[in-house]
Amino acid sequence: MPENKLGLNWSAAERALAEGTFSGYKIGILETEKLFEELLKTKQIPGDSTNRKIKYIQRFLSLPDKLDYSRHVYERIINEPHFEISRDETKHIISGYWQAMLDIEEAVSSLGVWEKISLRAKYILAIAIKNTRNVVIAILATSAVIWFLAETNIGKTITNGIIIANHFFIFKFLLWTVIVLVVLFIIGGILYFVTKRKRRF
Repeated sequence: MPENKLGLNWSAAERALAEGTFSGYKIGILETEKLFEELLKTKQIPGDSTNRKIKYIQRFLSLPDKLDYSRHVYERIINEPHFEISRDETKHIISGYWQAMLDIEEAVSSLGVWEKISLRAKYILAIAIKNTRNVVIAILATSAVIWFLAETNIGKTITNGIIIANHFFIFKFLLWTVIVLVVLFIIGGILYFVTKRKRRF
């Protein structure tokens, strides 16, 4: 594949295909999927998954069914360890990805200024929504854990156990570890000075 057309590095896919083996063909398709996802990210196509991004740019694709088939085979490679594929079929699969990437490149390049701004805004909004959702889930999960530990008998027992363990670690284990290290340091210092003094005489 001509790298300068899309600015992508096809070397990993080409090396895999050059092996001429079933595993090489499968790796070639996996590497092509990675390049496809990289292009979607580079072009800032909105969506929190590859499938949603494809749905967003579906209208730009000249052969959407071919891309669907290519990704169907990709899914089979992921989910079926013993799946086998021929060289000709592999070339057909990769050409489906290639055509889709060309279509996306040409479509994005032909967009006007405001359309590109809109595309970028939707991309940023999708990321913001995803991050906000993760933050909300984290807050709810933390609140649920705090409620469980503070309001239930089992939670209070667990909390008490954690406090006891923490107290033991800080005031017993950690304290005695520090004391031992200080003693060893002092003994080491004394031995060093004694040895140094003997060498003088």
